[in-house]
Amino acid sequence: MNVTTSRASMWGAVLAATLLALPVIASAQDASGPVTCNDGSTSPHGGRGACSGHGGINKSASAAAATAPAPAAAPAAAPESTSSSAATVTCNDGTSSKGGRGACSGHGGVNKSAGAAPAAPAAPAAPASPSSMSAATAGAAMVTCNDGTSSKGGRGACSGHGGINKSAGTAAAAAPAAAAAPRVPAAAPAEPVGPAMSRSTGSSSYTPPAQAAPGGGPGQVWVNTSSKVYHCQGDVWYGKTKQGQYMTEAAAKASGARPDHGKPCS
Repeated sequence: MNVTTSRASMWGAVLAATLLALPVIASAQDASGPVTCNDGSTSPHGGRGACSGHGGINKSASAAAATAPAPAAAPAAAPESTSSSAATVTCNDGTSSKGGRGACSGHGGVNKSAGAAPAAPAAPAAPASPSSMSAATAGAAMVTCNDGTSSKGGRGACSGHGGINKSAGTAAAAAPAAAAAPRVPAAAPAEPVGPAMSRSTGSSSYTPPAQAAPGGGPGQVWVNTSSKVYHCQGDVWYGKTKQGQYMTEAAAKASGARPDHGKPCS
């Protein structure tokens, strides 16, 4: 009898503790997330004062929402992570880095909004250097071997003929260049500068004396009576030809004389 009484007391205590804990559990669940009010509205958080002014918490609706299965977790974006690790990404400080674990370490992390940086375009192929072009030209040209025979240039040229005669090859290469150069005409002899100091008179030349004949001066010209050419004052032949005389320019023209080089004195 005593054992039965003790068991009944123990089960009574457990039941009482369970009943006391139910409100605490319910309040904790209510406070953990949004709850539905009795007027159909929703409160963002449960707990004391939730749905105040809305008829209180609709416990049946809140319990149904709590027991609803959680949405399925999104599948891991394995392909995206794989591609991002192979691509170039932009860091938060504006620099670029290769994607993958540790990308942009020390640069503020990966700038996810910028996305992967576009791949750099391939560099254009470098033009062939003059040395390679000249080597290809030399390979296509004919060369002279050391035994006097000719062979097409390039690797193995003149094999079995004593090798390439480089001196003959150099002379042969220089010959077309020399032939292509235009021939420069010989320079004409320079003309003497300044007025001539002697004139040819028949088979001999006449050199004017240092002093002019007396009698000249302003307004007077010297008329070479042999050539009918008159010279102005200051001319190298003024008063210095073998035959001549002074007179005015008008008188010289009247006598049929003409000015030297067609330039009158006045």
